[in-house]
Amino acid sequence: MPGRVGAFVFFLLMTLVSCNDPVFLRVRPDVVEKGDTARRTLVVYMMAENSLNNYASLDVKEIMEAVPSIPRDCRLFVYVDDNKFPMITQYFRMTNGEAGNSNFHPFTTDVCSSDTAALGAVLDYILKDYPTESLDLVMWSHGDGWLRGPLNSAPQRSIGIDNGKNSYSNSVTKTIEVEELAALLRRMPARVDRLMFDACFMQCAESCFALRGAAEWIIASPAEIPGDGALYSTLIQNFFNSDGPEDILDSYIRAYENRPSGAVLSAVNTRGMQHLADVTYSYVIKYFNSEKRRDYTDVFSYLPGGKYSGSPAYPSFFDMNAVMKKYLTPDEYAHWREAFDGAVTYVASSPKWYSAVCGQVIGYDAAVGGGMSMYMPQHYSRNDKFNSDFITTEWYSAAGWQAAGW
Repeated sequence: MPGRVGAFVFFLLMTLVSCNDPVFLRVRPDVVEKGDTARRTLVVYMMAENSLNNYASLDVKEIMEAVPSIPRDCRLFVYVDDNKFPMITQYFRMTNGEAGNSNFHPFTTDVCSSDTAALGAVLDYILKDYPTESLDLVMWSHGDGWLRGPLNSAPQRSIGIDNGKNSYSNSVTKTIEVEELAALLRRMPARVDRLMFDACFMQCAESCFALRGAAEWIIASPAEIPGDGALYSTLIQNFFNSDGPEDILDSYIRAYENRPSGAVLSAVNTRGMQHLADVTYSYVIKYFNSEKRRDYTDVFSYLPGGKYSGSPAYPSFFDMNAVMKKYLTPDEYAHWREAFDGAVTYVASSPKWYSAVCGQVIGYDAAVGGGMSMYMPQHYSRNDKFNSDFITTEWYSAAGWQAAGW
């Protein structure tokens, strides 16, 4: 008897499989087919082989919560390199509304993900078979803006740490240089609309100027961000359901409304960066030339004092608007601010955020804050190294600092 029941069940299953529209095959990926062009593709590139390792898995869980909101004509790819082998996962909604995914292994060995070559390989791998009308990219890791390497230990203006040991340490093997990132994104077959840095200190004039033409928008923070970064369960849908940056920034900040920590972010239209540099040029020569000795300690900055507890000094990441508002005449400031508003189009901020670098809570001064930092050369010995590194940025000459004698 048991044998006859088993045979009957087997026969029934075979009959269902042979039907034209079997019930259990109706649940399938509800996403644009491979080879067809998507309306929008979002790639989240997570360099987590460092002290942020634990946050990566938490953010992946948040991403999975957002999967049912992905439109059928869009694609989501997430690259994760933590303390395991790096992997690309495509997430999509199933026809029953649940989350589905496919895993891809583009590398046969472990790689250094904080390397432009690795990022390029991932983007090439995706875009070759999954074309798209527009591309959004989230860069997830530690960041240092224009500084020459994490904690001043390596000669790159960079984002990303990959320790090469599949561990939790922040030892640096290589980082993604801002200029190399810009060159890579400019050659991509799909236009990069929004480049978001879920990383600290990336919204600075020096990096944004280097990235002009590499992406339409840069979404980033001029300050530190909390370790857990964006709340991806709500943020993902804003990438697919909006064309501009505003909803993304608002969603990021809204996640911290009822939390003691916070964040400040802004959106930069890179098309405005050249004009901002041109207008800034004459004012830098007039007010900040090397013959003047200024003390900026009372100017709003995203890292007051430029101190890292028990470690080497950092620059203070002065707010660009705060500096200009303090030193320019009202008419000059109005002229300059028009150019600034053409570049920094939107700011979203919590009332305050916690700075782990200097170990204190910092309040956002909305009266003077503009959402973008810039370096101010000064005649102090602790600035000598920063002054030398600053010379190697494009912004240094484009915004008048070279002409001002620095």
